This record gives sequence, structure tokens and C-alpha cells, in this order.
Amino acid sequence: MTTDIRHLLDKYFEGDSSAEEEKILRRYFAQDNLPEDLKVYASIFCFLDDEAAALAVLNEIRSENNVPARRRPVFLRKLLTIAAVAASLLIAILLLTRPDRQSSLNESYVWVDGKQITDPATVRKYAEASFGKVQSESDIIEDQLRFILE
Repeated sequence: MTTDIRHLLDKYFEGDSSAEEEKILRRYFAQDNLPEDLKVYASIFCFLDDEAAALAVLNEIRSENNVPARRRPVFLRKLLTIAAVAASLLIAILLLTRPDRQSSLNESYVWVDGKQITDPATVRKYAEASFGKVQSESDIIEDQLRFILE
């Protein structure tokens, strides 16, 4: 029998086995007293047997509950599609025609003492002064270490 099983295993792994031969393999590997060299294949065929049983139960459940899925009426689907397109167009129009968008893209400004200054030379002067006051992180750490070590 084991030589026949080994032959069926070879056919199975080569993809030449029939459904009946696979059933024989599943039944054979379901038993407890297997030769040591064949025990490694038992988990494969037990899994296949469990999967077949699960599929049979699933198919039985599906056949019992053969109720067609509820579909939305055509009118409601069309209405939802039209509403989605209209909302998308409205959002696109609002994003493209913001009134403050054009002015903020073309000019630079700075606020000083509550007044907006738009002169490019003055804006540049204030920006350079602000960047000059920024200390890098490494400078701050060096200053703190000097203070501690003094």
C-alpha cells in the first residue's frame, strides 16, 4: 500500500492526479499510524480535507440563503451620481476662483506695527533682518555647553 501511496504522491506533486486519487490520499493521510517519512505530507492533505469540508458547508449555506441582494433603484443611483458630479464641480470652481488667491501669489508683504508693507525693497530688508536673527540649532547647543563648562 505504501508504494501505491508513494506513486500517488508523485502523481499529485506532478499535477497528474485525478480527483479520486486525491480523495484516496486525503483518506490515507487522515489516519494516525503513518510511516515516519510520510508524516510530513499529512498536514497538507489534512488542510485540503478541512478546506473541502468548509467549502461544502459554505455552499450549503449559500444554497439555503439564495436570496438576491437588494439593489438600489435606478433613479436613486442616477441622483447620487449627479449630486456627486455637481459637488465636485462646485468644489473645483471655489478652489479656482478664490479672490485672495491671485493677489497673494503675485506680491510679497510684511506686517510691521500693525501695518501691511508691500514695497519689495522694504520687505526684503525685513526678511534679511529676520533671517539674521535666526540661530542654528548647533549654535544654541554650543552656547549651552560653553555656559555649563565655564
